This record gives sequence, structure tokens and C-alpha cells, in this order.
Amino acid sequence: MNEAQLRDALEKASEHFDAQPLATRALAERSRRLRHRRAFIVGMVVLAVALPSLFLNRDDHSADTVDTPQPTPTSTSTLEYVGDQRTQPVWDPFDLPAAPRRDSVLPTTLAAPETAPSIADNPLPDIVIAWPEKGRDLRLLGSNGEWRSVPGTASAIVGSLSDVVWPSISPTADRVAMSTDAGILVVNATGNVRTIPWPPELEGPFDTRPALLWAGDDGFVVLHWKEPWVVGFEGNGEPAPFGGKLSVGTLMVDPDDGTVREKRWKTNDLVEWDGDTVQNRVLVPGYGERLATRFGLVAYTGAPAQTMTGQMAGPVVVDAATGDIVGYAPVRDPSSVYSDNGFMTVQGFLDPDTVLLLVGPMNFGSMEIGEEQWHLVAWHFRDGDFELITTGDSGMRGIEVAPDLL
Repeated sequence: MNEAQLRDALEKASEHFDAQPLATRALAERSRRLRHRRAFIVGMVVLAVALPSLFLNRDDHSADTVDTPQPTPTSTSTLEYVGDQRTQPVWDPFDLPAAPRRDSVLPTTLAAPETAPSIADNPLPDIVIAWPEKGRDLRLLGSNGEWRSVPGTASAIVGSLSDVVWPSISPTADRVAMSTDAGILVVNATGNVRTIPWPPELEGPFDTRPALLWAGDDGFVVLHWKEPWVVGFEGNGEPAPFGGKLSVGTLMVDPDDGTVREKRWKTNDLVEWDGDTVQNRVLVPGYGERLATRFGLVAYTGAPAQTMTGQMAGPVVVDAATGDIVGYAPVRDPSSVYSDNGFMTVQGFLDPDTVLLLVGPMNFGSMEIGEEQWHLVAWHFRDGDFELITTGDSGMRGIEVAPDLL
């Protein structure tokens, strides 16, 4: 088994976990050790051979059996292109510090304080950054430049593979939610804190607590690794009508209108849902991870089908109605630094022409994990330009950002 095959096997294995940073760090550490001890591969071959075929059946979805005619795709994108600018020149993430600076409410250097006043006693106007860190309470940054903490969140998850709360900021940027042992903790910028209890089926214990997507008035999409659930604000819940078994990482929710979209990599299609009904389905070949949707567009880190060489990856934007590639900015990625290993993540859309990226330039051949700087970047996928918003140390890797406040 060569390194690429091994990486693919590990990627499929990691999809059983909701804590994406955990899988990312494990894969990155594996790549580093391969440089020094090639004998490591021999042991991992045994693991790869033992992987059950269950991992290959990722896309068990009711959409496959829909018999109703599908609507003719009509583009909802507001972008207009002159010429073929979809695939842009190859760029280097290590050049980002030299990119033009974009004005923002954030400082040029972003760093969370070790401690901060409790938000319960010191409200914020809004929440622009949520900063998780193992062993510390979650810290929140308002657009006024002040930091607050959420007391008790350092110990809100205990005995799992990742005892860290992973925050999800609401589309209105006035609340932040996170999975905990007790349930879904919702913190309002005004200081109100409440816990929505888990439905019995989701109480656990689990190896990791599931990630959350805000779902408008319906509450939350809970990305449990077996199947997604919809959990309401009162704790009522049921399996989601969209998605299916092992669909973690394939779902996204439009923050403006609550539209649920699902990218199914095995069947190469993008599905748009209206409740429990398939509204649209289009072909989108290629691969990718860490998806976001807005403005009738979908963005992710990966590559279109025509560039699947195993040597390139980068941010991709597609038209959700037609499946057409709108923008692709490839980087050289032979070690899957930016794709599988998660050193490039779409944080959302700033406007119909601009994607917000979190990028940690990394070279496994010359750097150790934790040495890298991280950059919050605006990518103008119409013309390929980048603007630098803020920079920080490796602690930035897990942050959540409210794009509309920047």
C-alpha cells in the first residue's frame, strides 16, 4: 500500500469521529512520522486491511429513491464572469502575510487572553469570534474588541477523545451553541445561558460530542456520526429527513434562509432539500471537505474532478443550482496538508463574490504541528485576489467566525 492509499484509508476511518481537529492532528502526525520511520507503514497496512466495508457505504440517502421529476436547474448566483476565470493560477499559502490588508473589526494580530470576564456578568453587543481551547473556558470576542468567557465550558465535556467544546455561532451573531455532556449549551451575547437537554437517543456516552449546525426556527442539525438529527430549542428531536448513515461532513445550512444542502462525494451529486423533499439535485464531481453554503453557492476545500491528481487542492466554489465550478484556487498539496489534514477551512461567505478562509501554511517536511501561523483571509473568487484580515498562532485553528460582523 502506498502513502496515498494509506491516507485514503485513514481518512475513511476518521469519518467515524465528530471531532474533526482530532482526526486532522492524527493524520498530520502520521505524515511527520513517515518521514523518519518508514517502517510505520507496515503496521498501518494491517489496520487498512482490517477496515470494514461499512466505511465505503457513506451515501445511504432517501434522495436516491426519489421518483418525482427534478426541476430544471436555474442559477441563483449573482456572479457574472468575463472569460474563463474559474481555475486560477497556482498560489502559495506561505505568501499570505504579504497580501493586501482588508479593513476589519478584528485586530491585525488575533490572540485570546488566558482569562476574561464572565459573559453572564458582562454582556457583549454580539459575537464575532468564538475561541475554544483544551483546558480553558470558551472565550468570545465582540465587535467592540472586548473578550468574555463562558465559565464551566473547560469541563463541559469529560472522558471523550476530545474534551473540548466546539462552538457554532448563530447566523445573527447574537448566540453561540456547543455540544456538551449535559446537552446543547446556548450562550447569548447578553449573558443568558441555557442548556437544551439531549433527546434520550443522543445522551451518550460517545467517543466525541457531535458538531452542530444552526437550523433557523427548527433548532439545530446535530451531526451525530450514525445519522444527523434535528433537535429543537425545547429538546425535542428526531432523525433528520435529509442525510443518512455516516453523512457527517456532507451537510450544510444556508444562514440566510435555512436551506439544507448535502454534498455526496460517493455519488458525485449536490442535493438541495425543502423539508423532507428533494428540491434540486445536480452533478458535482470531485472531492472536498469542510463545506459552507450561501447566496446560492457552495464552497469547500478540495478539487474539481478535472484536477484530481492527488497533488493539488484548494478552495472551490460551485453554483448550487447548476453544479458549475465558479472558482478554484489550487495550491500544491502532495501531502494533503490543506485537504485531508485541514490546514485550510472555509468559514463562510462574506458576500456573493468573497469566501472567508482560515489558512495555516504548513510544510510537514520542515515544520512541526503547532509552529504554524494561522491567517483569516478574504478570497475574491471572481478574480483570484486575496486579502489578509488577521493573523494568530496555532490556537486559532479551531476558532469559529461570524462573517457578517467582519
